[in-house]
Amino acid sequence: MSKPSSGRAPKGSACLICRQKKSRCDGVRPVCGPCSASNNNCKYSDGGPSEDQMLQEEIALLESRLEKLQNPGGLSQSMTLHSPYHGSSGPATKPLQLSPETRRNLFRSFMPYASDFCFLLDFNRFSATVSADPTQVAPALLSSIYLFGSYLAPVNEISSMQPAFLSRAIHDAVQGLSLTNAQRVLHCVQAECLLAQYLLIQGRILEGKYRISTAVSLVLGAGFHKIRSAEQLNWSSRASTSALGVGINALPPAQDYIEEGERINALWTVLILNHCWTAADGSPSNISYDVPESRIDTPWPLDTGNYAQNPLPNDIKGSSTIQNFLSNNRDNGYSLLALHAKGAILFEQASLMLRQYKPNMSLQDATKFQAQFAKIDNTIRRFTSELPPIPSRADVQQSQSPSDARSTTRRLLIIHTLASVSTIQLHYTFSNKDPGSQSQILLAAQNVVNALKVANLEDFPFIDPIMGTLWIATAKVFTDEITLRRSGTISRSSRMSPKDLMTAVESILSAMAIFATRSPLMDAQLAQVRQVYAAAMR
Repeated sequence: MSKPSSGRAPKGSACLICRQKKSRCDGVRPVCGPCSASNNNCKYSDGGPSEDQMLQEEIALLESRLEKLQNPGGLSQSMTLHSPYHGSSGPATKPLQLSPETRRNLFRSFMPYASDFCFLLDFNRFSATVSADPTQVAPALLSSIYLFGSYLAPVNEISSMQPAFLSRAIHDAVQGLSLTNAQRVLHCVQAECLLAQYLLIQGRILEGKYRISTAVSLVLGAGFHKIRSAEQLNWSSRASTSALGVGINALPPAQDYIEEGERINALWTVLILNHCWTAADGSPSNISYDVPESRIDTPWPLDTGNYAQNPLPNDIKGSSTIQNFLSNNRDNGYSLLALHAKGAILFEQASLMLRQYKPNMSLQDATKFQAQFAKIDNTIRRFTSELPPIPSRADVQQSQSPSDARSTTRRLLIIHTLASVSTIQLHYTFSNKDPGSQSQILLAAQNVVNALKVANLEDFPFIDPIMGTLWIATAKVFTDEITLRRSGTISRSSRMSPKDLMTAVESILSAMAIFATRSPLMDAQLAQVRQVYAAAMR
């Protein structure tokens, strides 16, 4: 580690954080003194663009591209921006030179785990398209698939290409936006979802969430939230006379049940990402239930691949799909994708209730809050009670298709965990005063740990990055209880012994450690839980 001779860094060598705060920087690398004391993420520009600068440039490029799409015949009101960090000749990102064999290997590395990475397209149709004519696939989607293929590849030479694939995928995503070609819309949405997942795994939260917001704009702009809407004619007439999204009626009808299913699955896949990650950090959702224009009327999805054999009946129409679910009404949403979407909705709603609670509410607000609390609590209870069990190791081994069974296990683990953490979020505020709420969150936290015991995590080459956030919330229940016991305060629940509480936290730490080696985000979250656990044990 190098250190300047004085306490102040030479001019121009201060870190980006100290520059922004206009504070004295000592220039120590990799983390300067002020950032170390404040626990900030210290960064140096070294003459190149910072991550924020690169992201701002990318946003400008996307906005320029969207303006051209929305006004193809008119003049742009703003200049097209080019990066000042690259030469003026040639594109900023060169096409990757890959042999046909390398492309096939990357594709094969990704596809067995496609459903774990929010893959929403029909597997058979997409694979046939890639084999017959790869030029029919949006470059951003191919680049994103190669990115994840390299992430999963055991060969170091291919795995080391991740930065190049990421750079190419981001470049292709900016250039490939389309709101007029139905297949390209789907491909763009799919690429944004894959990019979001990868960036989140890497701990690049801001960039990942930006990708999610772009995907939300695409599915709402294409009208995927109004597929089979009972008010379809009404929405079509409004779209033709107003500026409702670029296109509630812009795309031609789906050519068959499979394409319609891809559009439906695109909507719900994007909603899962949006709801999980806005709930995780408390930011406003990009999808509103109350605004008629963005209200979701689309039916619950089937799992990818099921639309060809068991398409939705022609007479099925939808209206206020999410509101009906939150009102505890029965529906036909029992596919794994539908259950995942419901789990994400409950997590988002419970987290919203946690943030909305205020101790000194007016009587009117308190009454309204209590009614909403009871409604969500009842929905969570029924949803949890009706979930299919997570397949055990024996179930997987005895299955006719062990690979499919393992995929089902991975997806159900996420769904069960979302449901349990929804209970934790909803009851957490009242757990110190209400024995019933305290019992609820302890039981829910135990259910999260029990799910880990059933699933064989060694079979997981990847875990949804939201799981780290869910495991942190679960571990906090146990560490809070440990702190309570060690302080001498009488616990309101004798459900778990001190040894049981420690074992539960250590189970979560072990699970996080499995994935921390391949995910900077999980690694940072693991360190956070370890720190909290150590403090509770003092």
